[in-house]
Amino acid sequence: MTIVSTYAGGAALGMTVNSFASVSLEPPLVLWSIERSTHRYDLLRNARDYAINILAHDQAQMAEKCAHEADLALCGAQCSGDIAPLIDGAVARLVCRQRAVHAGGDHDIIVGEVIAFDTPRTVPSLVFVRGGYGEAG
Repeated sequence: MTIVSTYAGGAALGMTVNSFASVSLEPPLVLWSIERSTHRYDLLRNARDYAINILAHDQAQMAEKCAHEADLALCGAQCSGDIAPLIDGAVARLVCRQRAVHAGGDHDIIVGEVIAFDTPRTVPSLVFVRGGYGEAG
């Protein structure tokens, strides 16, 4: 489970996203998708730089809040990062620059180049399976 985050209007904003995958190692590319009808579509579709924060197993409450609320501070997230908001306590954080957008039914598939990456915690990641949150592994 991930939260895709960006800065806009001086605030750290984001959205819980479960459609995330690796595309290429050289150059390092990843993808995620966003429904065109979501109220955060313009914010995230038009973000040049963003972060993909892979959440830890103990961040389910944050993921649930961020599914409904864009302001990461209101979701309980503490963030750092100059280019994009990096969520404290995440398992991994990828800073990306948007490279391409492709139509995919009622979603857009956003491809980003990974320009920075870190793994601040070595704990199981958060997964969403059969309508509920769980621990990977």
